Amino acid sequence: MTAVIIGCVTVNPDAQDAVAEYMRITTPLLERVGAKVVQSFSLAQGIVGEKPAEQIMIVEYPDLNAVDGVFQSEEYKQLTPVRDRAFKTYNISLVSSS
Repeated sequence: MTAVIIGCVTVNPDAQDAVAEYMRITTPLLERVGAKVVQSFSLAQGIVGEKPAEQIMIVEYPDLNAVDGVFQSEEYKQLTPVRDRAFKTYNISLVSSS
């Protein structure tokens, strides 16, 4: 069963080098498991409450094992310090299919 992930992120504009490094590592990880970004949005403003992030990405994975193949991989775990510099906000959630 396909797994859909929602990413809510805000890029750190002062760490473009970290953003580039993050993308350099994660793009092949997504490709390796057959995941693809299906939509990406920039949020203009919050209507009620605070805006959760600057960008929303919807990523489709073949299944939950593919999600684990990225987020539990050694390559991704080693990327944590880079990710923490690259993004001011970084929240990833699994969409429920029910």
